[in-house]
Amino acid sequence: MKEIYLGRQPILDKNINIFGYELLFRDKEDNYAVIKDSIEATARVIMNIMSYMDFKDIISNKRGFINVTPEFIEGELIELLPENKIVLEIGKIDKVNKFIIDSIHMVKKKGFEVALDDVKMSDFLTPLFEIVDYVKLNIKEYSDIELKEAVEFLKKYPLKLIAVKVETEKDFILAKELGFDYFQGFFFEKPSVFKNKQVSSYKMALMKLLKMAILEQDISEIERFIKGYPDLAYKLLKFINSPFFYLRHKIHSIRQALSILGYSNIQKWVILQLFASEGGDVKLNPLLERAVIRGKMMEILVSKISSDITFMDKAYITGMLSLIDVILNKPMEEIVEELYIEDDIKLALTKYEGTLGHLLKAIESIEKDNLNEAVEHLNKTGLAIEDLLSAELEAITYYENFMENQ
Repeated sequence: MKEIYLGRQPILDKNINIFGYELLFRDKEDNYAVIKDSIEATARVIMNIMSYMDFKDIISNKRGFINVTPEFIEGELIELLPENKIVLEIGKIDKVNKFIIDSIHMVKKKGFEVALDDVKMSDFLTPLFEIVDYVKLNIKEYSDIELKEAVEFLKKYPLKLIAVKVETEKDFILAKELGFDYFQGFFFEKPSVFKNKQVSSYKMALMKLLKMAILEQDISEIERFIKGYPDLAYKLLKFINSPFFYLRHKIHSIRQALSILGYSNIQKWVILQLFASEGGDVKLNPLLERAVIRGKMMEILVSKISSDITFMDKAYITGMLSLIDVILNKPMEEIVEELYIEDDIKLALTKYEGTLGHLLKAIESIEKDNLNEAVEHLNKTGLAIEDLLSAELEAITYYENFMENQ
């Protein structure tokens, strides 16, 4: 049986909270990121996913968008999917007939939602706009005027609009102003203009704490600092007492918690707090999710080429820090100088150099479905594409299990 891997790309609401995910089925043998060209491919992937994975571990309580064909939703395999969690995404429709309309009505009666993907505005699609739940528009394929006209037309129907290929803050602002309900793309990873941005005093305190952990200052000094922030002390105790650590006895002392964590894990915890300090439900924060997944992927990949625990810890920290410039609204070069981090982490974060740099670039490439670029960087580390794809799936599952304990 061929191995099937899975990635996911977040779909965000207007507040940049995670609404759902497009599930990206990957096939390493075809070296192509998304399988959605035929009913056979879709059926094979769904069967393997349902046999070897738990959808709960992949999408938690959010919606999962899966690419299907009209023919697929008529088949029996549709019964295997959890209808209250799945949006069936139909793309590249070149004609509308009774078969397609009846198929959509049928799956909606079963509890599924339906989306039209890669929509090119055309009169023949009008009957579908009356019955589907979502329409996805690739904003790069329309001029601003064309996009405005398309949104105004589609707003007449009882559906939600998803802007796809939202890659910059400018894209997001335009799509939001035009009236899109949801947004798909990695615009949230790119920091906006750095100037005139102030870092909150709480984030400044976290940065000082992170620096203390990196420099491995005395635990008593770190304890004293944390005690000056009661909410931080509470979060630390909650974290160390979570089921994630499987401790036999509850921890009630800050010093004890810090001693159990150790300097490397203190760094990881502080970085988590930096991402979580944005407010709102941390489980809906796409930056926090991406940072943890990148960190875990880096750790997994390094473990395949080295048994050095310190190197694995460096890899995890590198992945998590790779989005810190977005959180702090500062250039990465300034941040790494402030933190006095080791040169191999610094070069990875600023220039994608060294083993850590090539792995980080490979991860960023796979996030954007650029497998060729990912392979190019993996080759420089001695790893293969299946190593990256399996690490991605393992990291996604790790993140969902981790967040259950937060």
